[in-house]
Amino acid sequence: MSEKDELEGVRTRGSKGFAALWAFRPYLRPHRMRLLAATVLMLVSAATTMFLPYASRIALDNYIIPQRPQGLLQFIALTIAVAGLGALATTGRARLMAYVGQESIRSIRRDLFAHIQELPVSFFDRIPVGKVMTRLTSDVDALADLLSGTIIQMFGDALTLVGFLVIMFAVDWRLALVTVAGLPPLVFAFSYLSGQIERAEDTVRERASAVNATLQENVSGIRVIQAFWAHRKFGERFEQVNQSLFAASQRALFVFAFFWPTVDFTWVASTGLLLFAGGYWVLQGTLTIGTLSAFIGYGGQFFGPLHGLSQAYRVIQRALAGAVRIQEVLKTSSERLPGLPAMPPILGEVEFDHVTFGYEAGRPVLQDICLRAAPGETVALVGHTGAGKTSIINLLCRFYEPQAGVIRVDGQDISQVDLDSYRRQTALVLQEPFLFSGTVRENLRYGNIHATDEEMRAALAAAGLDLPLDLVLHERGGNLSSGQRQLLSFARAILANPRILILDEATAHVDTLTERKVQAAMQRLLQGRTAFVIAHRLSTIQSASQILVIEGGRVVERGTHDKLLAARGRYWQLCQEQNLLDGEAEEAEKADAQVASGYDGVAGTS
Repeated sequence: MSEKDELEGVRTRGSKGFAALWAFRPYLRPHRMRLLAATVLMLVSAATTMFLPYASRIALDNYIIPQRPQGLLQFIALTIAVAGLGALATTGRARLMAYVGQESIRSIRRDLFAHIQELPVSFFDRIPVGKVMTRLTSDVDALADLLSGTIIQMFGDALTLVGFLVIMFAVDWRLALVTVAGLPPLVFAFSYLSGQIERAEDTVRERASAVNATLQENVSGIRVIQAFWAHRKFGERFEQVNQSLFAASQRALFVFAFFWPTVDFTWVASTGLLLFAGGYWVLQGTLTIGTLSAFIGYGGQFFGPLHGLSQAYRVIQRALAGAVRIQEVLKTSSERLPGLPAMPPILGEVEFDHVTFGYEAGRPVLQDICLRAAPGETVALVGHTGAGKTSIINLLCRFYEPQAGVIRVDGQDISQVDLDSYRRQTALVLQEPFLFSGTVRENLRYGNIHATDEEMRAALAAAGLDLPLDLVLHERGGNLSSGQRQLLSFARAILANPRILILDEATAHVDTLTERKVQAAMQRLLQGRTAFVIAHRLSTIQSASQILVIEGGRVVERGTHDKLLAARGRYWQLCQEQNLLDGEAEEAEKADAQVASGYDGVAGTS
């Protein structure tokens, strides 16, 4: 993307920012009374702020200069009481808004996380994990800064400024004009510089997301990086995005750094003008010292809220950019469509009726797939890498929807039934198992949350695994071997008691003997269930009810192991490539003999 296109995208999102921010108003509705109380306290705080500079005029003109000490102490006590009231109001408002802001952000983060959980897999194909993490962290934090008091504070500062102007013109219009003479530099700051700040802040957020995405990918692939000594290459890649973020941050800081001195210089210049003009009028006798003192106080107080507004503006710009990105996620359609009927108890008949599918428009990876599996059948999908086997599994799991054709289970179009009710009756074991941090028990209960310890131990035994349920697993099961991780994910699928079991090269990380043990134990467990198995090791699927050979996204052969061998076609060639017709057959026979002699206990476990 060119710099021009990037800036155009930033401008487009900026125009949508207020609409995106307005969409979060339902999160504030439950806190209406607290917001009302905070508004009242803000008004009290603003009123006391407006009174305090005027108090210096009263003290000087009515008590100090006329030398009337008898009323001075009472007036000082009154002023202190008003200041204390203002401090209490400010503290109460801050506490109320902190609660409202954090409670609202907690709800936003909860709903955003829940929505992300329900997004289709295709969403995560397009958006790097690091950017998704940024939506839940940095972008939500930007909203938190706004909702935790910035809005109320901004209105309070604006009200205070208006009140100051009214009081100053009412007291002495000449000094009031001198004070507002410094407004032109502020107009420049809030018009030209604010637009620069908006674009710079949004660019920083986008490039921070790119840094997060690169860092996440690097950490996830650290074993590959270290194994291939690719530190330098990935270091250079990270430095590119890091330098890009640095440049964007520098520009944002430079623009905003120019904003503050503009406001500060205006305040100093206005104070100097006040002293010059006011001192002249005091010497001429047309202005009291108390009034000049009050205006100097108002001048300082006048620019205080301007400082607050400049800070609030930056917070608002960050929040607008974050709100747009969060809304882009929330508006992404969930894969769960409301109002669909629940999937009835599955018997296990599966049909692909002329199914065509592609991950990108115009680039099909499956073309006119037709297959039918009867209840209880095991269907094996074989073929070279990239043939389309996993895509068939992805469609059966409803991770994606076909572009043409229909997938039916028990005659029911699976796209027209409630997704949760369908997936509860299926189980998937992947080639690369994913285990969560926690105990073995907690990982197993993802398959069946109501499973007892006895049922979990039986599932472990059925998978040929002996692990204590209280064993704490590291991230991704790092303290287990690759074979143990695979077997544990297998046990999790067994515990789910699925009607359709899907194995995507599920025995890729176990040795031949362990694989045979699992197959022997699964013979009874698969009774009455339909299974789809992707296998590169053809020795594992010889007993399948039907074998489908996939090439170029099409089914080119189908049949049993014996029939396909007799046809001497593509399946026969695949077997030849793996030496299955001689060496591996002998190895399989030896493994079967070992299972029969020493693993009867597991084979009989249910």
